Amino acid sequence: MPEFPATLIVPLGSKAQLITLALDCLRLQSNLPQSLLVVHTRTERPATASALERLKQDLPEHYPHLNFKTLELAHKGLPLQDVTAPDEVEAAFHVLYAEVRALKLQEERVHLLISGGRRTLTVFGMAVAQMLFDDDDHLWHLASHPALEESGNLHAGSGEWARLIPIPLIPWGRLSPVFDALREVDNPFDAADRLGQLRLREQWDLARIFILTKVSPAELAVIELLARDGLNQNEIAERLTLSPRTVEQHLRSVYRKATEHWQVEDINQTQLVRLVMPFWRF
Repeated sequence: MPEFPATLIVPLGSKAQLITLALDCLRLQSNLPQSLLVVHTRTERPATASALERLKQDLPEHYPHLNFKTLELAHKGLPLQDVTAPDEVEAAFHVLYAEVRALKLQEERVHLLISGGRRTLTVFGMAVAQMLFDDDDHLWHLASHPALEESGNLHAGSGEWARLIPIPLIPWGRLSPVFDALREVDNPFDAADRLGQLRLREQWDLARIFILTKVSPAELAVIELLARDGLNQNEIAERLTLSPRTVEQHLRSVYRKATEHWQVEDINQTQLVRLVMPFWRF
């Protein structure tokens, strides 16, 4: 049994098949969630209504203990017919962010399936995952046997297969201070801005530590003219009354130290400028 309860969130396209196959795959992994949340457009749309009806008939038989919930996307109190216009896209993003955020605040694990829905929901689903997921959460794409996909059957038959493909992402992480910073942010666009500010602060901290503790005063004079003033090596040599060879030696030393500080294989002049620039910019 999982340590924390888990929920599978699926933005519904027109196929109930994606949901049942995903559940089948998670059961084979011994990773079956306790809850299923299907996010969908207007219930009265024929494709949506048909898919929901198939799920209502199938899930009690195959997953009787699953807590099955649906959520109709809406904007200004009116159900969304689709997710294409800017206000519809924004509303859908708000819903996905709010649902995942609420689950994470309740210490739940989240599986998010982004197959089969609108591309906008796929993109925003990935954005939500990067903002709010931690290592126990999963972002999935579903692949299935061509004959199975064509048939529309809710479960694989003999010789057919379905697989959940994990989508790699680098989450900020609920266990980091970042999630605490987002705990009170209920608007996903504000959350993205907050993360951007935190990222800039992180870049500034790394550059500040490097500048103040890792380079010599002579090296600092060189990289300050290089990064802050945009001078080339000959101009730096002239400004500091040094030989071009001495400037090059200082830069080689800085490259080596920067490689160790940022833990990368190699750093050139362009990369060095990009890494240290936040010290003077912010």
